[in-house]
This record gives sequence, C-alpha cells and structure tokens, in this order.
Amino acid sequence: MGRRAALAACLLVLSVSLRGGQDSSVFVIPERIPEPAFTLPDLNGRPVSSKHLAGKVAVLSFGATWCAGCVSELRSLANLQARFANDVAVYFVALDGRGEKDVKPFMEKNGFRLPTLLDPRMAVAREHGIRSIPVTVIVDRQGVMVARAIGPRAWDSKEALDLVQTLIKH
Repeated sequence: MGRRAALAACLLVLSVSLRGGQDSSVFVIPERIPEPAFTLPDLNGRPVSSKHLAGKVAVLSFGATWCAGCVSELRSLANLQARFANDVAVYFVALDGRGEKDVKPFMEKNGFRLPTLLDPRMAVAREHGIRSIPVTVIVDRQGVMVARAIGPRAWDSKEALDLVQTLIKH
C-alpha cells in the first residue's frame, strides 16, 4: 500500500472513531453539486458507470464492512432499493482496502443483497468529498448531488421515503 493510501486509510479510521455518535442531527444536508463521473467494479467484477444512473435517483452509501455504523444501514438501504426498484439505484460503495476479498464474503455471509461497488483506493470517495464514513450521497435524475447524510440513517424510514419520493417526482 502506498504512503498516501495508508495515510488516507488511517485518517478515515481516525475520523470514524473520533466522531462516534456525533452525526448530523438533520436527516440530510442539502447541496447542489454535479456528480463526478465514475466507473467502479461491482462484486462480480462488472464495471458500473455513473452513466448507468442517468435518469434515476441514485443513493450511494460510502462505507466499509468493518464500520459498524455503515453495516447498520445495509438492510434499510436494501429495503429502499426494493421499494423504488424502477426509479432508484441504491449502491453500497465499499472502501475496504482489500476490495472484493473482504467485501464479497462479508456480504454473502450476512445475507446482504444490496448492489455493491468496490472503491478500495477511495478515489471515487474522494471525488465525492467523502471524509468520514458512513456518508450517503443522493443524486437526482439530472446527475446533481442534492443531499448528503453524514452518519448512519434508517433509509426505510418515513423521512427517507418522503425524500426519495420527492426526488422521483421531479
């Protein structure tokens, strides 16, 4: 692992441990930033591009399998995907350093069926302004990042469903 990658991983772990339960009190923080173009492999090695998200609302949850707060969101994210299967693309973007070697067995062992992308070098995470985990970015149908949730959330809650429903209508 290069020096920069090792430093980034250490800072990420430190930011998760220092933040503890001090997540944002609001469900999402509004923003309006064009989403950076990206391509990442899924758990089967197939490339998934931000172009595949065009015309859909996208929910990208950046996290890692070793992060308890990240893992706590996975079932609710899968429920969100199931609820809006035709209009919303939900992905867990795994930042685990060993990529598929860690993520695929973890997801299978725990029965998580959420579409997962691998970003072990955190390149896409950095482009999306991810500085701690979990952070979930919501992208509208036009490819604009419109909201960011810092810390774990219940993505199948009324608040989340109302937010996504509003974005689907626009």
